[in-house]
Amino acid sequence: MNKIKFTANKDTNYVFHMLSVAKCGYNNEYGERYRDLYPKGDLEVLKSYESMITVCGGEHCGELYGLLAAQPACAYMPAKEYYAGLIQMIDNNEVPEESIKYIDTVRDISEIMIKHYDHYCDEIWKTEEQRITSYIPEVLEMFEKSDFTQKAEDLLGTILPTESFTAAMVSSVKGGAEAIDISNEQDVFGIDRASKDTFCFIGHEFIIYLLIEALKDEPAFKTLSTWNQTEGLAEFFLRQLLGETLPWSECQKYIDLYEKWWNEGCRSTVELYRKAIESAV
Repeated sequence: MNKIKFTANKDTNYVFHMLSVAKCGYNNEYGERYRDLYPKGDLEVLKSYESMITVCGGEHCGELYGLLAAQPACAYMPAKEYYAGLIQMIDNNEVPEESIKYIDTVRDISEIMIKHYDHYCDEIWKTEEQRITSYIPEVLEMFEKSDFTQKAEDLLGTILPTESFTAAMVSSVKGGAEAIDISNEQDVFGIDRASKDTFCFIGHEFIIYLLIEALKDEPAFKTLSTWNQTEGLAEFFLRQLLGETLPWSECQKYIDLYEKWWNEGCRSTVELYRKAIESAV
């Protein structure tokens, strides 16, 4: 059974739409197409907080990324309602002590996100939803026909700890960070690659989620310092399953080492990872 699901969610897309039009982590044709719809001052406010509300794999995770981007993007409630709840929390003096220093930032961003939500839903979302929903079926079929998730679990000897892995598809992130985890079972992906490349990209991230479980007692995913080792291990396993895939040049030295050790008989996910850490190349 395929464990990878796809969503085209309005609220997930709204969060990344606003990041894109404000050039926060993304600067592409999508943002250019919609940017003039927004007051310049509002976009400048979002841009001024860019480092706090964006991520970059292996390099940076903004201190308010979880609160102001990932959590509303999970779409457990309408984004407008989520941001309004943050403002109400501030007004009621219910902010945790460790977050008090950020209340002005949270209010500034939340007010802007509330302000433009209805227009996005009424005037933009239908067009973008059609683009996304027309893109998903071909990629989904690749996972359905290939039995990828079962083969990946068998190869790693690890079962996905959640019922499924959700690829939350958005239309606004070309040229910026993707494969962004917004919960323990959702990652954000764009729709600007060829379907086969997206299949490989999502497959890589499914393996990452298996590695989070397999390496839960190791330093992996607890620090950015081991990012190349874990990404390289995921790509090594993906190539075992699919053959050649997308280039990961920054991780290639680890991919080569994993292949060498695998061919020498080391088939334990944990041992492969430990050997990479010890090599410190």
